[in-house]
Amino acid sequence: MSPETVSTTTKQATGPNADIIKRMFEAGESMNVHNFVKFYNDDAYYQFSNFPVAYGPQGIVNASTTFLEKVGAIKHNIINLWEIDQNTLVCEMTVTYTRKDGEVHTLPCCDTIRIKNGKVQELRIYMDISPVLGH
Repeated sequence: MSPETVSTTTKQATGPNADIIKRMFEAGESMNVHNFVKFYNDDAYYQFSNFPVAYGPQGIVNASTTFLEKVGAIKHNIINLWEIDQNTLVCEMTVTYTRKDGEVHTLPCCDTIRIKNGKVQELRIYMDISPVLGH
């Protein structure tokens, strides 16, 4: 398929769950992991790329420390955000990472998200983060 035939139409879900996800990504962009984890249930499941699964806000904080030592800025560009059902969303986006050494990488990403009681219960982030890590 040539680039000219690829659809660039975006679909942005609206509603309370979509708002939670958008605010969660904005909190992540603050580069303060404690702002980010406020969006998660105590027993949440968090899978970022090929890193080990983290559970709950404290697990996410612990798992993020080394990564955040290398990255100075993050920007999410949502391309599509679909609400699959009342509690499940899929987010297609690009994420731009600016490393503390000045290198910039914009990577494709797709997340599946499950919401429970107004907070994230499960986030699975499908992306190859290795360029940011220098692998």
